[in-house]
Amino acid sequence: MIKTVIFDMDGVIFDSETMYINDLIRFFKQHDIEIQVNDCIPLIGIDSKLYYEQAYTMWNGKTDFMTFKNMLQEYFRSLDRDYKAVVRPQIYSVLEHLSKHYKIALASSSRLYTINNALDQAGLRKYFSLIVSGEQFKESKPNPEIYLYTIKELNVNKDEAIIIEDSSKGILAANRAGIKVLALKDDKFGLDQSQADIIIDELNDIIKLIEKGA
Repeated sequence: MIKTVIFDMDGVIFDSETMYINDLIRFFKQHDIEIQVNDCIPLIGIDSKLYYEQAYTMWNGKTDFMTFKNMLQEYFRSLDRDYKAVVRPQIYSVLEHLSKHYKIALASSSRLYTINNALDQAGLRKYFSLIVSGEQFKESKPNPEIYLYTIKELNVNKDEAIIIEDSSKGILAANRAGIKVLALKDDKFGLDQSQADIIIDELNDIIKLIEKGA
């Protein structure tokens, strides 16, 4: 019996990956480097440490890594991202329903500052019993530690939890943790979701599947 539903954030609660990619493309363009959407897809779902390392491979050696990282971090801090504009509309009714019957957790590779900012803008914080950031761990997804930590903190067994993901790295983390994972269908980036237990077309499907005993 399911007792806990664990959500990834970017790509699941918020349709935010396009926003992140456009921000990164704009940064590189400001420094006379042209990158494409396809160049940015490998960055989807990874933690901040790996994100900067991966992004640096496209920097053409213009500066050393630490200078690049500091420049990109400063650029990101200067952005006023509108998470309310990219929140998935169905998430409100889905969380409202689930919160009456299950513990709900958020386990995201994003920095805690980013998570808190996004949830506060969208008014969603109240639904989550636990919020976990990838920066709390030496390695985030696809390392399963973030999900193993989450179920331990909520005092539930693996077969009492279900994870909602979208990225291949997040799905792999769930698999390695031994927890059932639903993938919200990706129709933008060609993400490999083949390792998910079930691919869902919309967030409302979560309720239907859990109630059917998925």
